[in-house]
This record gives sequence, structure tokens and C-alpha cells, in this order.
Amino acid sequence: MSQLEILQWFTQLQHPFLDQFARVFTFLGNEEFYFIILPLIYWCISKPIGFRLFYIFIFSIYINSFLKIYFAVTRPIGAEGVNSLFISSAADAGSHYPHDSFPSGHAQGSATLWGYLAYIFRTSVFIALACSLIFFISISRLYTGLHWPTDIIAGVALGIGIIIIAIYVKNFLSKINVGLQLILAVIVPIILVFLFPEEEGFKFAGLLLGAGVGYILESKFVKMEISASFIRKGIAFMIGLVGMFAIQEGFKFVFPDMFIFDFIRYALIGLWGLFLAPYIFVLFKIYDKEEKGYFPTFTNRM
Repeated sequence: MSQLEILQWFTQLQHPFLDQFARVFTFLGNEEFYFIILPLIYWCISKPIGFRLFYIFIFSIYINSFLKIYFAVTRPIGAEGVNSLFISSAADAGSHYPHDSFPSGHAQGSATLWGYLAYIFRTSVFIALACSLIFFISISRLYTGLHWPTDIIAGVALGIGIIIIAIYVKNFLSKINVGLQLILAVIVPIILVFLFPEEEGFKFAGLLLGAGVGYILESKFVKMEISASFIRKGIAFMIGLVGMFAIQEGFKFVFPDMFIFDFIRYALIGLWGLFLAPYIFVLFKIYDKEEKGYFPTFTNRM
């Protein structure tokens, strides 16, 4: 069975009732969802896990965007016998639509996010949940006629591969001092910009720079301790989100429409999320300071 025939079979299953499930799984793979779940983990659950997940995930999406532009595979939208739904979720995903099909960002992003969390928590229930989410988010891209089957397979494989690499990288990072970590947090994103001088490359590299520097600064000067109170967590989360989206949208009107300013804007988002927002939480007594600091490495699980 060809890829086109597989897609034709999946899209023939479309029904208004099933479409609603596909809409939900599409959202769970969208940028908007990740901009909620990633800071939620860092601000409200665990700083070390949140930082590592943020960094690994953004690097994964950087790789995904690079490969999309490099391979420039045209999406199956408009292919014979294929009815595509929620096209805006594909059109808003990158700057090279519709020639950005391979690999699937939804499949790779979900495999990276939920795969890494499954590795961290390692309970049978969470692993089953993670696998189910990865499966249904990936399948939804076939059901909606927005990706070829090979896009899905490659996306999931890349997500898992990046997690495996990240696990080994943490062993290297655990052996170097904080000063060298700070240097790497600045140099690596700059190198990534030169390797991928497109809009997405500037944005994701900026996020990595802001997040890396922000986490190190937070660990040294802020040392936020996440409260056990759900009310305090909720307040912190709302303040953090408002600040993050204010930077993301507000600076569009301040900065010229140039890639370098996208880099700066997204670096500020990363810096806000991992350093400035925690500083605000501690300053206004929403969260307390930790009695003992910690070193910003990839080695601590919690």
C-alpha cells in the first residue's frame, strides 16, 4: 500500500464526532500547548526537570525545523482523495508551508516531550499515558491529511533519538563547572544560528540562549523554591504566562521585523521564563527561597 493510499484510507474515516478528538490531539501538538506545559513544569513542578525538558524540547524543534526546510517535502494537502482538516495548524507551524512536511513536528514534539517525561517518572501508568498521547497525536496527523506516513515515523524516531542523546550529554555536563556551562549556554545557540540562518533558527536558538543563561542565573541569585500550595502555584503560573506572552507579542511592535530581533525577543522569553519570572515570584513572596542552592546541571532528577 502506497503512502497516498494509506492517507486516503485514514481520511475516509473522518466523521464530525472523530474530528473533535482530532482537534484536541492537534492542539496537544501545537506551539500554544507547549508554551503552556513547559513553563508549567518549571514554575510549578520541578525546576531541574523543567529546565532539561525545555532545553531538550526546543533543541528537538530546532532540528525539526532545520530538516523541514532542508528536505522541503510538500504536504499531502490537495492530493487526490485526501481531505485535509485544520490546515491552519500546519500553515502556522513554519515559514516554508506547504513544503515543510518532513518530518512531522507534532509527532517529533510529542515523542520528545512525553517520551522524556516517561523516562523521568518511569511508572507503568505514566508510560502508558505517554505512549498513548504520542500515538494519537501522531495518528491525528494522518487522520487530518496533513502529513505523509514517513513524516510521522521519522518524527517519532527523531524525538526518541534526541532523548537518548540528551541522556548521554548530561554525563558530560555533570563534569564541568558552572562557568563553562555559562559559556556553552551562550556559544552553542550562536553556533546554531549560523548553522540554520532562517527565521525558525533564530527564534529557537534565542530561546536556548535565554533559557540556558536564565537557569544558571536563577540557580545562583534567586534559588526559587516551588510552593506546595496550589493557589500560589496558580498565581505564579498566571504571572509567568502574562509576562511571557507580553514579551512575545509586545516586542513585535518595538523591534524591527528582522531575524536578529526575533533572536533577541525569544532570548528574552527564555530569560523571563527561567530567571526573571522566578525572581518576581520570590520578590513578591509568592514562593520562598531555597535554604540550600543547587547546581544547574542535567544530573538531578528532581
